[in-house]
Amino acid sequence: MKKVINRIMTGIVVGTFVGMILSLIFSALNGATQYYPSSPAFVSHFNGSLTATAVSVVIWSLIGTIFSLSSMIFSNTDWSIAKMTIIHLLITYFGFLPLAILSGWFPLSSPKIVSFTIIFLVVYFIIYTTMRRIAKREIEAINDQLRKQ
Repeated sequence: MKKVINRIMTGIVVGTFVGMILSLIFSALNGATQYYPSSPAFVSHFNGSLTATAVSVVIWSLIGTIFSLSSMIFSNTDWSIAKMTIIHLLITYFGFLPLAILSGWFPLSSPKIVSFTIIFLVVYFIIYTTMRRIAKREIEAINDQLRKQ
């Protein structure tokens, strides 16, 4: 239980930090003269930017928590790497999708969901490939150390 609580807390902190940094970057890239925690359309649903930012922080925290908790799947050694990866992909996609829509990152329409899905899968594949290469190098280093003993 302690491990789950630590993952939740880590997810909240990392999710909020990443969300804040990305929202600052996107506000600057869009030439905004004031800070927008999400799209102006999202912010317009609230009484002011303070409420929109508070709601955004909750959403970013939930996103971070989904990714943090779902990574625990990879500690289940009884499953194949393929099974763990597919389950992780499905949990993160179906957890992240509604939160991205609530955040106002894109409207609820089939073409936008297809576009989001393609982007999500490409980013997931890049991260997965990178993490797999890192793990492979670590395993090779451990095996080299064992051979030397």
